[in-house]
Amino acid sequence: MFLYHGLTLSSTPECSVRERKYWVSAAQFRDHLACISREDHQVVLLRELWDSTNGPKQQNLPVAMTFDDGNYSDYEIAFPLLVEAGKRTDFFVNTATVGRKGFLSWQQINEMLRSGMSFQSHSHEHVYLSRLTSREKERQLRLSKQILEARLGREVEFVAVPYGDLSAEVVEVAKQVGYRAVCTSWSWPARPGAPLVNRAVVYSYTNPRVYEGLLAARPTGYAVRAARGAVMCLPKRILLRFLRPQAAATVVENLS
Repeated sequence: MFLYHGLTLSSTPECSVRERKYWVSAAQFRDHLACISREDHQVVLLRELWDSTNGPKQQNLPVAMTFDDGNYSDYEIAFPLLVEAGKRTDFFVNTATVGRKGFLSWQQINEMLRSGMSFQSHSHEHVYLSRLTSREKERQLRLSKQILEARLGREVEFVAVPYGDLSAEVVEVAKQVGYRAVCTSWSWPARPGAPLVNRAVVYSYTNPRVYEGLLAARPTGYAVRAARGAVMCLPKRILLRFLRPQAAATVVENLS
């Protein structure tokens, strides 16, 4: 399962330098779609993958593609490319930013929904959930689910936590609120029916060889990413405890 954040038509996207690695070019994304088709993988929605009973040794396992943050590029770039390729995907949005400059509008979301795309929760606001009180964690997760379900007229089953900021309490609150599973940014193959759904982040520097390895679920490609993530996990937790969230994020990005 892949995780994208934003697509760009420019070689220098309009964002901070530390965030540029999360913006993949439209040409790269088109190549990724072509690679998936060439390797004979079926692109499915998250709920279809999660409900799947396919064994881990099955050849050409189905793949899910997800987008976090609800950026305008989801509609401007990703949507037409997906429609052109006949693919569907899941978009995780922060309900507080819908309609704001640079983000999706409800009209765009509904248009994409009618074309077969799926929308899930990225919490209400893009905040570090582990830093919040239990009551505020619940509000962030419940409010997003309620707004999306009311606006879209269908159940919202999954939540992706902002910044990959997981904790046992966040997972438990998400379960209590009614989500089937929590999506992570942990680079390891996703398992159907698991309470945590792993997603491999696609970066601007993810080259075709690495992408193909992740698509084929080659252990070496995932092992390198998992080891790097494990090394960064403890420093990130320590920084989050003593620094303000934005300052901690900046330091972590610089270290990585």
